[in-house]
Amino acid sequence: MGTLRSKTIKYPGAHGLNLLETTLGDETTRFGAAVTNGVVDSSGKLISRKDFVNQTSGFSQTVRALFAWRQTSGAEVIMSAASDGVVYSSTSMTARWSSAATTANIQFAQLGSNLFMAEAGTTFKAIDEAYANVSLTGAASSFTSPNVVIAAYGRVWTADDTSNKYTIWWSNLLDGTVWNSGDAGNLSVREAWPKGQDSIVALAAAFGRLIIFGRKCILLYTMPADNNPANMTLTDAIEDLGCVARDSVQVTDTGVYFLSDNGIYRIDKMAQTTSLMASPQISMLYNSDVLTQIAAETAVNIRSGYYPTEGYYVLSFPTPNVSFCVHTRKNVPVVERPVGTRWTNAGRPFYAFTFDKNGNWYSGGVNGIHKYTGYTPDGTSNAYTLTWTGQWHPFEDESREKHLKSGAAVIEAASGQAGTFEWKVNYLAGTTNSNAFTCSAAEFAENPGVGSVSFQLSRSFKVVQPSLSFAITGNAVTIHQLRLYATPGAVKL
Repeated sequence: MGTLRSKTIKYPGAHGLNLLETTLGDETTRFGAAVTNGVVDSSGKLISRKDFVNQTSGFSQTVRALFAWRQTSGAEVIMSAASDGVVYSSTSMTARWSSAATTANIQFAQLGSNLFMAEAGTTFKAIDEAYANVSLTGAASSFTSPNVVIAAYGRVWTADDTSNKYTIWWSNLLDGTVWNSGDAGNLSVREAWPKGQDSIVALAAAFGRLIIFGRKCILLYTMPADNNPANMTLTDAIEDLGCVARDSVQVTDTGVYFLSDNGIYRIDKMAQTTSLMASPQISMLYNSDVLTQIAAETAVNIRSGYYPTEGYYVLSFPTPNVSFCVHTRKNVPVVERPVGTRWTNAGRPFYAFTFDKNGNWYSGGVNGIHKYTGYTPDGTSNAYTLTWTGQWHPFEDESREKHLKSGAAVIEAASGQAGTFEWKVNYLAGTTNSNAFTCSAAEFAENPGVGSVSFQLSRSFKVVQPSLSFAITGNAVTIHQLRLYATPGAVKL
Protein backbone atom coordinates (compact mmCIF):
# COMPACT_ATOMS: atom_id res chain seq x y z
CA MET A 1 0.00 0.00 0.00
CA GLY A 2 1.30 3.46 -0.89
CA THR A 3 2.20 6.04 1.71
CA LEU A 4 -0.58 8.45 2.61
CA ARG A 5 0.13 11.81 1.04
CA SER A 6 -1.46 15.23 1.48
CA LYS A 7 -1.92 18.28 -0.70
CA THR A 8 -2.72 21.69 0.72
CA ILE A 9 -4.52 24.50 -1.07
CA LYS A 10 -3.92 27.72 0.84
CA TYR A 11 -6.48 30.54 0.74
CA PRO A 12 -8.84 28.88 -1.75
CA GLY A 13 -10.52 31.43 -4.02
CA ALA A 14 -8.35 34.35 -2.92
CA HIS A 15 -7.43 35.12 -6.55
CA GLY A 16 -11.03 34.79 -7.70
CA LEU A 17 -12.42 33.19 -10.82
CA ASN A 18 -10.22 31.59 -13.44
CA LEU A 19 -11.90 29.77 -16.31
CA LEU A 20 -8.81 29.80 -18.53
CA GLU A 21 -6.62 27.48 -16.48
CA THR A 22 -8.77 24.55 -15.44
CA THR A 23 -5.90 22.29 -14.45
CA LEU A 24 -3.42 23.21 -11.76
CA GLY A 25 0.04 24.11 -12.89
CA ASP A 26 0.91 25.62 -9.52
CA GLU A 27 -0.54 23.35 -6.86
CA THR A 28 -0.81 26.21 -4.37
CA THR A 29 -3.06 28.19 -6.69
CA ARG A 30 -5.71 30.40 -5.12
CA PHE A 31 -8.00 30.47 -8.14
CA GLY A 32 -11.39 28.88 -8.44
CA ALA A 33 -13.36 27.44 -11.33
CA ALA A 34 -16.34 28.77 -9.34
CA VAL A 35 -16.17 31.51 -6.71
CA THR A 36 -19.74 32.45 -5.86
CA ASN A 37 -21.15 34.94 -3.34
CA GLY A 38 -17.75 35.65 -1.91
CA VAL A 39 -15.40 38.63 -1.61
CA VAL A 40 -11.71 38.74 -0.80
CA ASP A 41 -11.13 40.44 2.55
CA SER A 42 -8.29 42.72 3.66
CA SER A 43 -6.20 39.73 4.73
CA GLY A 44 -6.50 38.10 1.31
CA LYS A 45 -8.95 35.32 2.17
CA LEU A 46 -12.26 34.42 0.56
CA ILE A 47 -15.20 35.36 2.80
CA SER A 48 -18.94 35.28 2.19
CA ARG A 49 -20.36 38.58 0.95
CA LYS A 50 -22.92 40.38 3.10
CA ASP A 51 -26.66 40.09 2.69
CA PHE A 52 -28.87 42.67 0.99
CA VAL A 53 -31.62 43.22 3.57
CA ASN A 54 -34.99 44.62 2.52
CA GLN A 55 -35.60 48.21 3.73
CA THR A 56 -39.07 48.68 2.21
CA SER A 57 -41.41 46.29 3.96
CA GLY A 58 -44.77 45.93 2.24
CA PHE A 59 -43.62 47.36 -1.09
CA SER A 60 -44.54 45.06 -3.98
CA GLN A 61 -42.84 46.65 -7.01
CA THR A 62 -39.39 45.92 -8.40
CA VAL A 63 -36.94 48.82 -8.13
CA ARG A 64 -34.87 49.15 -11.29
CA ALA A 65 -33.01 52.44 -10.71
CA LEU A 66 -31.52 54.09 -7.59
CA PHE A 67 -29.87 57.41 -6.85
CA ALA A 68 -28.59 59.06 -3.65
CA TRP A 69 -29.74 62.70 -3.93
CA ARG A 70 -27.57 64.99 -1.79
CA GLN A 71 -29.73 68.06 -1.11
CA THR A 72 -28.64 71.60 -0.28
CA SER A 73 -29.48 71.11 3.41
CA GLY A 74 -26.95 68.29 3.58
CA ALA A 75 -29.68 65.69 3.85
CA GLU A 76 -29.61 62.78 1.45
CA VAL A 77 -32.65 61.10 -0.08
CA ILE A 78 -32.61 57.73 -1.82
CA MET A 79 -34.59 58.09 -5.05
CA SER A 80 -35.86 55.01 -6.85
CA ALA A 81 -37.69 54.17 -10.07
CA ALA A 82 -39.89 51.10 -9.93
CA SER A 83 -41.53 48.74 -12.39
CA ASP A 84 -44.86 50.58 -12.11
CA GLY A 85 -43.29 53.62 -13.78
CA VAL A 86 -43.30 55.69 -10.57
CA VAL A 87 -40.35 57.55 -9.04
CA TYR A 88 -40.27 57.24 -5.23
CA SER A 89 -38.33 59.01 -2.47
CA SER A 90 -36.66 57.40 0.58
CA THR A 91 -37.28 53.92 1.95
CA SER A 92 -40.81 55.01 2.84
CA MET A 93 -41.42 54.80 -0.93
CA THR A 94 -43.35 58.05 -1.26
CA ALA A 95 -44.55 58.49 -4.86
CA ARG A 96 -43.14 61.66 -6.44
CA TRP A 97 -43.54 61.37 -10.21
CA SER A 98 -45.00 59.00 -12.81
CA SER A 99 -43.06 58.16 -15.95
CA ALA A 100 -44.65 57.85 -19.37
CA ALA A 101 -42.80 54.56 -19.71
CA THR A 102 -43.02 51.54 -17.43
CA THR A 103 -39.52 50.20 -17.95
CA ALA A 104 -38.13 52.29 -15.06
CA ASN A 105 -34.81 52.53 -16.91
CA ILE A 106 -34.30 56.07 -15.67
CA GLN A 107 -30.89 57.66 -15.29
CA PHE A 108 -30.63 60.30 -12.56
CA ALA A 109 -28.29 63.28 -12.17
CA GLN A 110 -28.27 66.28 -9.87
CA LEU A 111 -27.02 69.85 -10.18
CA GLY A 112 -27.63 72.45 -7.51
CA SER A 113 -31.01 71.85 -5.92
CA ASN A 114 -32.53 70.01 -8.89
CA LEU A 115 -32.77 66.34 -9.78
CA PHE A 116 -32.77 65.46 -13.49
CA MET A 117 -34.22 62.27 -14.99
CA ALA A 118 -33.66 60.82 -18.45
CA GLU A 119 -35.36 57.78 -19.97
CA ALA A 120 -35.90 56.68 -23.55
CA GLY A 121 -39.41 57.55 -24.73
CA THR A 122 -40.04 59.97 -21.84
CA THR A 123 -39.83 63.76 -21.89
CA PHE A 124 -36.71 64.99 -20.08
CA LYS A 125 -37.69 65.90 -16.54
CA ALA A 126 -36.43 67.84 -13.50
CA ILE A 127 -37.82 68.27 -10.00
CA ASP A 128 -36.72 70.48 -7.10
CA GLU A 129 -36.20 69.61 -3.45
CA ALA A 130 -39.91 70.10 -2.78
CA TYR A 131 -40.52 67.47 -5.50
CA ALA A 132 -42.21 70.06 -7.71
CA ASN A 133 -41.73 70.18 -11.48
CA VAL A 134 -38.95 72.46 -12.72
CA SER A 135 -39.27 74.32 -16.03
CA LEU A 136 -36.47 73.59 -18.49
CA THR A 137 -35.89 76.55 -20.80
CA GLY A 138 -35.05 75.55 -24.35
CA ALA A 139 -34.80 71.84 -23.60
CA ALA A 140 -37.73 70.84 -25.80
CA SER A 141 -36.28 72.70 -28.78
CA SER A 142 -32.93 70.93 -28.36
CA PHE A 143 -34.06 67.39 -27.58
CA THR A 144 -37.22 65.54 -26.62
CA SER A 145 -36.44 62.37 -24.70
CA PRO A 146 -32.72 61.75 -24.10
CA ASN A 147 -31.78 58.43 -22.55
CA VAL A 148 -28.51 59.65 -21.01
CA VAL A 149 -27.92 62.35 -18.40
CA ILE A 150 -24.94 63.17 -16.18
CA ALA A 151 -23.86 66.20 -14.17
CA ALA A 152 -20.22 67.22 -14.47
CA TYR A 153 -17.98 70.26 -14.68
CA GLY A 154 -20.78 72.50 -13.39
CA ARG A 155 -23.33 71.47 -16.02
CA VAL A 156 -25.94 68.90 -16.94
CA TRP A 157 -25.17 66.87 -20.06
CA THR A 158 -27.61 64.79 -22.11
CA ALA A 159 -27.37 62.46 -25.11
CA ASP A 160 -29.00 59.55 -26.92
CA ASP A 161 -32.16 61.40 -27.87
CA THR A 162 -35.03 59.50 -29.49
CA SER A 163 -34.14 60.51 -33.05
CA ASN A 164 -30.60 61.83 -32.57
CA LYS A 165 -27.92 59.40 -31.43
CA TYR A 166 -24.89 61.53 -32.36
CA THR A 167 -25.30 64.82 -30.45
CA ILE A 168 -24.51 65.75 -26.86
CA TRP A 169 -26.07 68.81 -25.23
CA TRP A 170 -24.88 70.77 -22.20
CA SER A 171 -26.72 73.24 -20.03
CA ASN A 172 -25.75 76.72 -18.97
CA LEU A 173 -22.96 76.83 -16.38
CA LEU A 174 -24.31 76.10 -12.86
CA ASP A 175 -27.87 76.04 -14.18
CA GLY A 176 -29.22 72.78 -15.50
CA THR A 177 -32.58 74.36 -16.29
CA VAL A 178 -31.30 76.56 -19.17
CA TRP A 179 -30.46 74.97 -22.52
CA ASN A 180 -30.75 77.76 -25.10
CA SER A 181 -28.87 80.74 -23.68
CA GLY A 182 -25.75 81.67 -21.73
CA ASP A 183 -23.02 79.20 -22.61
CA ALA A 184 -25.35 76.23 -23.12
CA GLY A 185 -24.61 74.38 -26.32
CA ASN A 186 -24.25 71.12 -28.17
CA LEU A 187 -21.78 69.07 -30.15
CA SER A 188 -22.37 66.67 -33.01
CA VAL A 189 -19.89 63.80 -33.09
CA ARG A 190 -21.00 62.42 -36.45
CA GLU A 191 -17.65 63.32 -37.99
CA ALA A 192 -15.60 62.34 -34.95
CA TRP A 193 -16.23 58.60 -34.95
CA PRO A 194 -12.99 56.99 -36.20
CA LYS A 195 -14.68 54.27 -38.28
CA GLY A 196 -17.87 55.62 -39.74
CA GLN A 197 -21.18 56.24 -38.02
CA ASP A 198 -21.87 55.13 -34.48
CA SER A 199 -24.44 55.93 -31.79
CA ILE A 200 -23.98 57.32 -28.27
CA VAL A 201 -24.72 54.84 -25.50
CA ALA A 202 -23.37 56.54 -22.36
CA LEU A 203 -21.44 59.52 -21.00
CA ALA A 204 -18.94 59.79 -18.17
CA ALA A 205 -16.73 62.52 -16.73
CA ALA A 206 -13.33 61.71 -15.27
CA PHE A 207 -9.79 63.15 -15.02
CA GLY A 208 -10.70 66.36 -16.83
CA ARG A 209 -12.33 64.62 -19.75
CA LEU A 210 -15.78 64.04 -21.12
CA ILE A 211 -15.96 60.42 -22.21
CA ILE A 212 -18.49 59.63 -24.93
CA PHE A 213 -19.19 55.92 -25.18
CA GLY A 214 -20.39 54.86 -28.60
CA ARG A 215 -21.64 51.41 -29.44
CA LYS A 216 -18.40 50.55 -31.28
CA CYS A 217 -16.00 53.40 -30.43
CA ILE A 218 -15.13 55.74 -27.54
CA LEU A 219 -14.32 59.45 -27.78
CA LEU A 220 -12.45 61.34 -25.07
CA TYR A 221 -12.73 65.13 -25.07
CA THR A 222 -10.46 67.21 -22.82
CA MET A 223 -12.08 70.13 -21.02
CA PRO A 224 -10.31 73.51 -21.46
CA ALA A 225 -9.00 75.71 -18.67
CA ASP A 226 -12.06 77.98 -18.94
CA ASN A 227 -14.33 74.95 -18.47
CA ASN A 228 -16.37 75.93 -21.53
CA PRO A 229 -17.42 72.85 -23.52
CA ALA A 230 -17.43 74.91 -26.71
CA ASN A 231 -13.62 74.91 -26.45
CA MET A 232 -13.06 71.27 -25.50
CA THR A 233 -10.87 69.20 -27.81
CA LEU A 234 -10.96 65.60 -28.99
CA THR A 235 -7.75 64.13 -27.59
CA ASP A 236 -8.35 60.37 -27.81
CA ALA A 237 -10.48 58.08 -29.97
CA ILE A 238 -10.58 54.40 -29.13
CA GLU A 239 -11.46 52.25 -32.10
CA ASP A 240 -13.21 48.88 -32.14
CA LEU A 241 -14.15 49.06 -28.47
CA GLY A 242 -17.53 50.40 -27.46
CA CYS A 243 -20.10 50.13 -24.71
CA VAL A 244 -22.98 47.64 -24.62
CA ALA A 245 -25.08 49.18 -21.85
CA ARG A 246 -25.51 52.69 -20.45
CA ASP A 247 -25.75 51.53 -16.86
CA SER A 248 -22.59 49.44 -17.00
CA VAL A 249 -20.48 52.62 -16.77
CA GLN A 250 -19.00 53.47 -13.37
CA VAL A 251 -16.38 56.08 -12.50
CA THR A 252 -14.12 54.74 -9.72
CA ASP A 253 -10.89 55.81 -8.05
CA THR A 254 -8.96 53.38 -10.25
CA GLY A 255 -10.57 54.26 -13.59
CA VAL A 256 -13.81 54.11 -15.55
CA TYR A 257 -15.32 50.62 -15.84
CA PHE A 258 -17.75 49.60 -18.57
CA LEU A 259 -19.07 46.58 -20.45
CA SER A 260 -18.12 46.06 -24.06
CA ASP A 261 -19.21 43.39 -26.52
CA ASN A 262 -16.23 41.29 -25.52
CA GLY A 263 -15.97 41.78 -21.78
CA ILE A 264 -15.42 44.20 -18.93
CA TYR A 265 -12.93 47.01 -19.59
CA ARG A 266 -11.43 49.91 -17.70
CA ILE A 267 -10.17 53.27 -18.93
CA ASP A 268 -7.31 54.10 -16.59
CA LYS A 269 -6.70 57.57 -15.25
CA MET A 270 -5.02 59.62 -17.95
CA ALA A 271 -4.52 56.46 -20.02
CA GLN A 272 -3.66 56.88 -23.67
CA THR A 273 -5.37 54.92 -26.41
CA THR A 274 -2.43 52.61 -27.00
CA SER A 275 -2.14 51.56 -23.36
CA LEU A 276 -5.84 50.62 -23.24
CA MET A 277 -5.81 48.72 -26.53
CA ALA A 278 -2.70 46.78 -25.56
CA SER A 279 -4.29 45.47 -22.35
CA PRO A 280 -6.52 42.41 -22.02
CA GLN A 281 -9.98 43.04 -20.72
CA ILE A 282 -10.50 43.28 -16.96
CA SER A 283 -12.58 40.08 -17.12
CA MET A 284 -9.87 38.17 -18.97
CA LEU A 285 -9.76 35.21 -16.57
CA TYR A 286 -13.53 34.60 -16.61
CA ASN A 287 -14.54 36.34 -19.81
CA SER A 288 -16.33 33.32 -21.28
CA ASP A 289 -18.83 33.56 -18.41
CA VAL A 290 -19.32 37.29 -18.98
CA LEU A 291 -20.05 36.69 -22.67
CA THR A 292 -22.58 34.01 -21.73
CA GLN A 293 -24.45 36.50 -19.55
CA ILE A 294 -24.38 39.22 -22.24
CA ALA A 295 -26.08 36.77 -24.59
CA ALA A 296 -28.70 35.93 -21.94
CA GLU A 297 -29.61 39.53 -21.10
CA THR A 298 -31.23 42.50 -22.83
CA ALA A 299 -28.74 45.37 -22.83
CA VAL A 300 -31.19 47.86 -21.31
CA ASN A 301 -31.53 45.63 -18.21
CA ILE A 302 -27.80 45.47 -17.45
CA ARG A 303 -26.86 47.39 -14.30
CA SER A 304 -23.73 48.21 -12.35
CA GLY A 305 -22.76 49.79 -9.07
CA TYR A 306 -19.67 50.87 -7.19
CA TYR A 307 -19.05 50.39 -3.47
CA PRO A 308 -16.16 52.77 -2.68
CA THR A 309 -15.71 51.52 0.89
CA GLU A 310 -14.40 48.18 -0.40
CA GLY A 311 -13.70 49.06 -4.02
CA TYR A 312 -16.27 46.67 -5.54
CA TYR A 313 -17.48 47.27 -9.10
CA VAL A 314 -20.53 45.03 -9.49
CA LEU A 315 -21.98 44.29 -12.91
CA SER A 316 -25.43 42.71 -12.83
CA PHE A 317 -27.39 40.69 -15.38
CA PRO A 318 -30.81 40.45 -13.68
CA THR A 319 -32.55 38.05 -16.09
CA PRO A 320 -30.09 35.15 -15.56
CA ASN A 321 -29.56 36.42 -11.97
CA VAL A 322 -25.79 36.62 -12.31
CA SER A 323 -23.51 39.43 -11.16
CA PHE A 324 -19.75 39.85 -11.30
CA CYS A 325 -17.92 41.58 -8.46
CA VAL A 326 -14.65 43.14 -9.59
CA HIS A 327 -12.31 43.91 -6.68
CA THR A 328 -10.84 47.09 -8.14
CA ARG A 329 -8.12 47.37 -5.47
CA LYS A 330 -6.96 43.74 -5.41
CA ASN A 331 -4.93 42.53 -8.38
CA VAL A 332 -4.17 38.93 -9.34
CA PRO A 333 -0.38 38.53 -9.46
CA VAL A 334 1.31 38.05 -12.85
CA VAL A 335 -1.78 38.82 -14.96
CA GLU A 336 -2.28 42.13 -13.09
CA ARG A 337 -6.05 42.15 -13.40
CA PRO A 338 -8.51 42.70 -10.53
CA VAL A 339 -9.84 39.71 -8.62
CA GLY A 340 -13.33 38.77 -9.83
CA THR A 341 -16.06 36.75 -8.12
CA ARG A 342 -19.61 35.81 -9.11
CA TRP A 343 -22.75 36.72 -7.14
CA THR A 344 -26.32 35.49 -7.22
CA ASN A 345 -29.45 35.47 -5.03
CA ALA A 346 -32.12 32.80 -4.99
CA GLY A 347 -34.95 35.19 -5.91
CA ARG A 348 -33.64 38.75 -5.78
CA PRO A 349 -31.58 39.74 -8.81
CA PHE A 350 -29.73 43.04 -8.47
CA TYR A 351 -31.43 45.69 -10.64
CA ALA A 352 -29.72 48.85 -9.36
CA PHE A 353 -27.15 50.17 -6.89
CA THR A 354 -26.35 53.39 -5.04
CA PHE A 355 -24.11 54.51 -2.19
CA ASP A 356 -24.91 57.22 0.36
CA LYS A 357 -22.78 59.67 2.34
CA ASN A 358 -23.00 57.53 5.49
CA GLY A 359 -21.29 54.59 3.83
CA ASN A 360 -24.45 52.58 3.19
CA TRP A 361 -24.68 50.61 -0.03
CA TYR A 362 -28.07 49.74 -1.50
CA SER A 363 -29.42 47.57 -4.28
CA GLY A 364 -32.77 47.80 -6.04
CA GLY A 365 -34.75 44.69 -6.75
CA VAL A 366 -37.83 42.66 -5.99
CA ASN A 367 -39.92 44.34 -3.26
CA GLY A 368 -37.93 47.55 -3.25
CA ILE A 369 -34.64 48.71 -1.76
CA HIS A 370 -32.12 46.43 -0.03
CA LYS A 371 -29.16 47.40 2.18
CA TYR A 372 -25.80 45.63 2.17
CA THR A 373 -25.51 44.58 5.80
CA GLY A 374 -25.12 41.49 7.98
CA TYR A 375 -25.35 37.84 6.99
CA THR A 376 -28.96 36.93 7.75
CA PRO A 377 -31.16 36.52 4.64
CA ASP A 378 -34.62 37.97 5.20
CA GLY A 379 -36.60 35.14 3.69
CA THR A 380 -35.96 32.25 1.33
CA SER A 381 -36.05 34.55 -1.72
CA ASN A 382 -32.87 36.18 -0.47
CA ALA A 383 -30.97 32.96 0.26
CA TYR A 384 -27.39 32.69 -0.99
CA THR A 385 -24.50 30.26 -0.71
CA LEU A 386 -20.76 30.82 -0.57
CA THR A 387 -19.13 28.37 -2.98
CA TRP A 388 -15.56 27.72 -4.00
CA THR A 389 -14.76 25.07 -6.61
CA GLY A 390 -11.10 24.51 -7.30
CA GLN A 391 -9.19 23.60 -10.42
CA TRP A 392 -8.57 19.99 -11.44
CA HIS A 393 -5.77 18.73 -9.20
CA PRO A 394 -3.31 16.04 -10.40
CA PHE A 395 -1.79 15.24 -6.97
CA GLU A 396 1.73 15.50 -8.47
CA ASP A 397 1.33 12.91 -11.24
CA GLU A 398 -1.72 12.81 -13.51
CA SER A 399 -0.65 9.47 -15.00
CA ARG A 400 -0.85 7.69 -11.65
CA GLU A 401 -4.05 6.39 -10.09
CA LYS A 402 -4.64 7.77 -6.58
CA HIS A 403 -7.14 6.80 -3.89
CA LEU A 404 -8.84 9.51 -1.84
CA LYS A 405 -8.99 8.89 1.90
CA SER A 406 -9.99 12.07 3.74
CA GLY A 407 -10.00 15.83 3.75
CA ALA A 408 -9.86 18.73 6.17
CA ALA A 409 -10.78 22.40 5.83
CA VAL A 410 -9.68 25.26 8.04
CA ILE A 411 -12.43 27.88 8.13
CA GLU A 412 -13.66 30.73 10.26
CA ALA A 413 -17.31 30.20 11.10
CA ALA A 414 -19.88 29.98 13.87
CA SER A 415 -20.65 26.83 15.79
CA GLY A 416 -23.40 24.93 14.01
CA GLN A 417 -22.52 26.29 10.56
CA ALA A 418 -23.37 23.64 7.97
CA GLY A 419 -21.28 23.02 4.89
CA THR A 420 -20.73 20.57 2.07
CA PHE A 421 -17.57 19.24 0.52
CA GLU A 422 -17.96 17.94 -3.04
CA TRP A 423 -15.49 16.38 -5.41
CA LYS A 424 -15.38 15.16 -8.99
CA VAL A 425 -12.77 12.99 -10.64
CA ASN A 426 -11.07 12.57 -14.02
CA TYR A 427 -12.70 15.59 -15.73
CA LEU A 428 -16.11 13.89 -15.62
CA ALA A 429 -19.16 15.98 -14.69
CA GLY A 430 -21.15 12.90 -13.71
CA THR A 431 -18.75 11.85 -10.98
CA THR A 432 -19.87 14.31 -8.27
CA ASN A 433 -19.63 13.01 -4.71
CA SER A 434 -20.58 14.96 -1.59
CA ASN A 435 -20.05 14.92 2.14
CA ALA A 436 -22.03 17.21 4.45
CA PHE A 437 -20.54 18.46 7.73
CA THR A 438 -21.33 20.78 10.63
CA CYS A 439 -18.96 22.99 12.61
CA SER A 440 -18.86 21.51 16.10
CA ALA A 441 -19.27 23.49 19.29
CA ALA A 442 -15.95 22.15 20.58
CA GLU A 443 -13.88 23.00 17.50
CA PHE A 444 -15.52 26.40 17.00
CA ALA A 445 -15.91 27.28 20.67
CA GLU A 446 -15.17 30.97 20.09
CA ASN A 447 -18.39 31.06 18.04
CA PRO A 448 -17.48 32.36 15.55
CA GLY A 449 -13.87 31.40 15.41
CA VAL A 450 -11.25 29.54 13.38
CA GLY A 451 -11.48 25.78 13.46
CA SER A 452 -11.07 22.66 11.38
CA VAL A 453 -13.63 20.30 9.91
CA SER A 454 -12.75 16.82 8.68
CA PHE A 455 -14.56 14.46 6.32
CA GLN A 456 -14.03 10.98 4.96
CA LEU A 457 -13.53 10.66 1.19
CA SER A 458 -13.42 7.84 -1.30
CA ARG A 459 -12.92 7.16 -4.99
CA SER A 460 -9.93 6.50 -7.20
CA PHE A 461 -8.76 9.26 -9.50
CA LYS A 462 -6.08 10.63 -11.77
CA VAL A 463 -7.24 14.20 -11.20
CA VAL A 464 -9.71 15.54 -8.65
CA GLN A 465 -11.72 18.77 -8.44
CA PRO A 466 -12.62 19.84 -4.86
CA SER A 467 -15.45 22.17 -3.83
CA LEU A 468 -16.65 23.77 -0.58
CA SER A 469 -20.04 25.43 -0.07
CA PHE A 470 -21.81 27.09 2.84
CA ALA A 471 -25.39 28.35 3.00
CA ILE A 472 -25.13 31.74 4.75
CA THR A 473 -27.71 31.91 7.51
CA GLY A 474 -26.53 34.44 10.10
CA ASN A 475 -22.73 34.62 10.23
CA ALA A 476 -19.88 35.08 7.81
CA VAL A 477 -17.74 32.17 6.64
CA THR A 478 -14.08 32.58 5.72
CA ILE A 479 -12.14 29.81 3.94
CA HIS A 480 -8.51 29.56 5.08
CA GLN A 481 -7.23 26.25 3.77
CA LEU A 482 -8.16 22.88 2.30
CA ARG A 483 -6.10 19.70 2.68
CA LEU A 484 -6.71 16.43 0.84
CA TYR A 485 -5.23 13.04 1.72
CA ALA A 486 -4.75 10.19 -0.78
CA THR A 487 -2.58 7.14 -1.36
CA PRO A 488 -0.78 6.68 -4.69
CA GLY A 489 -1.56 3.69 -6.88
CA ALA A 490 -0.40 2.22 -10.16
CA VAL A 491 0.55 4.22 -13.26
CA LYS A 492 -2.26 4.25 -15.83
CA LEU A 493 -1.51 5.82 -19.18
